[in-house]
Amino acid sequence: MKMKLYITLSAFAMILFSACSPAVNDDADEDYDKLFPFKGIEKPMISYDDQALQLASIDMNEYSYVYPGVEISGEKRTYTVTLICSFFEKELQGSLVPDGELSSTYTIRYIDADKTLKTIFTKSYGFDDSEVKLLKNGEEQKITFQAMSGFPMFLQVKGGGPSNSSVRATISAVSNDGLTIVRPLHVEQFQNEEGINLIKNPFCGYIILP
Repeated sequence: MKMKLYITLSAFAMILFSACSPAVNDDADEDYDKLFPFKGIEKPMISYDDQALQLASIDMNEYSYVYPGVEISGEKRTYTVTLICSFFEKELQGSLVPDGELSSTYTIRYIDADKTLKTIFTKSYGFDDSEVKLLKNGEEQKITFQAMSGFPMFLQVKGGGPSNSSVRATISAVSNDGLTIVRPLHVEQFQNEEGINLIKNPFCGYIILP
C-alpha cells in the first residue's frame, strides 16, 4: 500500500514540476527588419487614360500662368489639337452688330504648341501686336496644332456682352494613329439680360493628353 502511495505521489510531483517549468523557445530570434525591410511610402500610380477634367483659376492670365503639363514616361502619342470658337452680338431685329459698334468683351484662352498661354479677344482694345488674335462677329475661327502626351488641352472662356450676345468654344484632340480620342471641352454661353453683363458660367479647365 505504501509502495502504491509512493508511486502516485512521485508521478504527481513530476506532473507538477513540468507544469511549473518555464517554456524554452528553441527558435532563434527573427530579424524582422531584414525579412520585411521598410521601402518607404509607395507613391500612387497616376494614370491620365481616364481623361479627368482638372479645373483651373478663372482669373488665370499671361502674368499668373504656370504651365500645367506633365512629363509622361514610356510610349508617347502625338495628337492633333483643334480649337473652334466664335461669338455673336446681334441687334434686336437679329442682324449682326457692325464691328465699330461692338461692346462684347469675351475672351477665350488656350495653350499653344509652344506651351504658351494665348488669348483670343472679341474687342481690339487698340492692340498693335500682330500676334493678338481677334474674333470677328458671327465668324468661326479654327486653330490646329500638334501636341504630345502630357500636354494640357486647356480652355478658358470668360467675359461678357450686351443682351442678345453669345460665345462658344470647343477644344478637342485626336491621336495621329486614330486610336485615342480625347473627350472635348465645350463651352456655350448666352447673355440675355438687359444691359452689358458677364456670362453666368465662365469656364477654365484642362485635360492632360494620355
